Amino acid sequence: MSAIAVSHFKYAIIIQKWWRGTLVRRSLQQAIRCALVIQKWWRSAFRQAQEKKRAMALVIYIWSEKTTVLLQSMLRMWLMKTRYKRYQHAAQVIQNNWRLYNFRRDSSVYSLDSLAQDGIDLNIEIVVG
Repeated sequence: MSAIAVSHFKYAIIIQKWWRGTLVRRSLQQAIRCALVIQKWWRSAFRQAQEKKRAMALVIYIWSEKTTVLLQSMLRMWLMKTRYKRYQHAAQVIQNNWRLYNFRRDSSVYSLDSLAQDGIDLNIEIVVG
């Protein structure tokens, strides 16, 4: 081979090395871009899953808090109704006894014995014709 052919051969090898290096760098850059896209998608999916878990935990917590508050409210309402009914019954007993006392006191004033002592005769004769 001639010296010119050897120098062209060296230049051809240099160009081939450069081109192969360029192709490898392009494929590596493409692989890096693909890896970044996958990582970005994965992080986003992971964040969404975490947020969904967090929201579900919050819903469960709020649900348990609401049920606790509702049960407490219903218990308090039942206790207050029971207490109110007891007070209402006590008031009715007091009212009935007070009315009975007043009736007996007032009726003793107008009893037949007291009217007879006052000189009022209530004997009525019924004459059938």
